[in-house]
Amino acid sequence: MNILKLRILMMIDKFHKATDVAEALQIKQPTVSFHMKSLEKELGVSLFISQQGRIMLTEAGKKLLPYAKQMVALEQEARQTVNELAEQSQGQLHLGAESISGTYVLPSMIAKFAQQYPECQIQLDIQSPDKIRQLLKQGEIDFAFLDDRGHPPEHTVVEPVASDRIGVIRSVSVQHSSKPTDILGTEMLDKHTWVRYSGTSVVDPYSSLIKPHLEMNSWEAVKQVVSVGETLAFFPACGVLRNDGNDVPLVEWLPWSDAEEKNERYHINILYQRDTNLSMIPQAFLDFTRKDGLEG
Repeated sequence: MNILKLRILMMIDKFHKATDVAEALQIKQPTVSFHMKSLEKELGVSLFISQQGRIMLTEAGKKLLPYAKQMVALEQEARQTVNELAEQSQGQLHLGAESISGTYVLPSMIAKFAQQYPECQIQLDIQSPDKIRQLLKQGEIDFAFLDDRGHPPEHTVVEPVASDRIGVIRSVSVQHSSKPTDILGTEMLDKHTWVRYSGTSVVDPYSSLIKPHLEMNSWEAVKQVVSVGETLAFFPACGVLRNDGNDVPLVEWLPWSDAEEKNERYHINILYQRDTNLSMIPQAFLDFTRKDGLEG
């Protein structure tokens, strides 16, 4: 007993003509007659009777009619549910992040998530922390990734997803005149050439200790400058240590002694609006982040 046969039963009760049913279903009239006879044969009872050029339901047909309506309605509901789920799985995800997490932490995690939801369109905006907070408050992004400096916007949920350290990077391709232990204390700051990331970041308290010879607003540009000379820079560990081992390192990361003594770490948090009913894709992304996303 398929749905088409039940639809024909319902429409015969409505139109009383096979030609009208065929037109409504956009099929041929012989096909309608075939399914009518097939349904009667399947159930072993007469369901239709011809009276004065009109096709009417027999008593058995009338008994079957409410069940046919229920089954057709359930089929429509099932299709709608599946279609809505398919539409949600093809949805969009808009993320915002400050420079460090946006550059070094999120890309690999987003790539893993995209493998699970290939139809989802994911957009990542890397902006200043203040701009990311504003976008989240205005509802223009689904999730924000920020370090733990400053206050989160009102009515937001904050969940830590990773922690990191700040240290010093130097080139691995240059023969240095100083040992790592010679550059890791505040008393040695003036004895080295420094490049500084000029944007707002968690590195600011460390960068304020130096008088930089160069400033630039790209972490990768800072890394490139350091890689070709004896220049140093304060740098997040995740920007150097979070690699898959396949790339030849340009720089080495050295812990900063004062920070290590104080066990200073900063956290990367995911933020989202409180009391918001997340649709399928944002909820899946949040669950993925909690379970498999940001490791280490």
